[in-house]
Amino acid sequence: MLGAGLRDACMAGLVGVLTALIGVLTALVERLGIDRSLALAAALGRAWFCVRAPRARGVEEALAQALPERSPAEREEIARAVFVHLAQSFAELLALRSARRAELLDRVEVEGLDVLAAAAGVTASRGVLVVCAHLGNWELACAKVAALGVPITLVYRAPRQPVLDRLLLALRARAGSEPGGVPAELIPMGRAGLPVLRALEAGRNVLVMLDQNARREEGVFVPFFGRPACTRSGPLALAALRGHPVVPAFIHREPDGLGHRLVIEPPLALEPGAADDGEALRRNVERATQAIERAVRAWPGQWIWTHRRWRTQPRPADPRRPV
Repeated sequence: MLGAGLRDACMAGLVGVLTALIGVLTALVERLGIDRSLALAAALGRAWFCVRAPRARGVEEALAQALPERSPAEREEIARAVFVHLAQSFAELLALRSARRAELLDRVEVEGLDVLAAAAGVTASRGVLVVCAHLGNWELACAKVAALGVPITLVYRAPRQPVLDRLLLALRARAGSEPGGVPAELIPMGRAGLPVLRALEAGRNVLVMLDQNARREEGVFVPFFGRPACTRSGPLALAALRGHPVVPAFIHREPDGLGHRLVIEPPLALEPGAADDGEALRRNVERATQAIERAVRAWPGQWIWTHRRWRTQPRPADPRRPV
């Protein structure tokens, strides 16, 4: 009991230090301005990769398996871009918390809001399931859409430590703080089924990230860059249950490194009856995953290759079992 209390106290102290540090960094970004902050972040990202900091080797190994058609030099350039992008995204997250917020949101172009509106008209509740990925600055995408007055609910993976969860929630910018904006709802992943269904039935656009590794009991195996990847199936099953459309949407940093483009794609052509048919559900998850792979292939340096996407693998076939 004493050990747990001491651990919690240490964790709370660490969160306090990190919160203070975030405040200092936010003030620095506000003072430097967005362009200079991005330039500084890019330099730090390149340095992170050059010294082969944690996760660098894992990124290179993942790229070698996923993109064997690329040359070693091309894959190294992509790996470097991954860390540059992560550093710049963090700087932009700090800018979202500062007085530079409106200036940063102005740099985001949105394409396909009419597609989202048309998809919402398919059901009486107007709820839409939006399939996203950790591609580009997804935090910035959520803030932009909420600022435009679009009701969104984000399903996120919460850290195991509650104090760290509170820290990350505090770090995330408060979407919808601009005039005309609407608050963004956050639902921690896990027992999110009923809250997600309620959000859909309330006419909200529920954003789910389907590019993370799922536990064996949470998902189904579908191909992702040619390898079986365990992918959460619950969100698509819930959408199929009430006939809610499923719309892919991805944001990417423009080639100039300063602007962003959020593209909302047409609804996926999914098989009906997936709420009851496991094989139909698997095929629907595969279609959603294919949309994510196409987006990652288009902007490979902006995806989180640091994540162990293929960690969960199918169990080996039992040789004693008849085929």
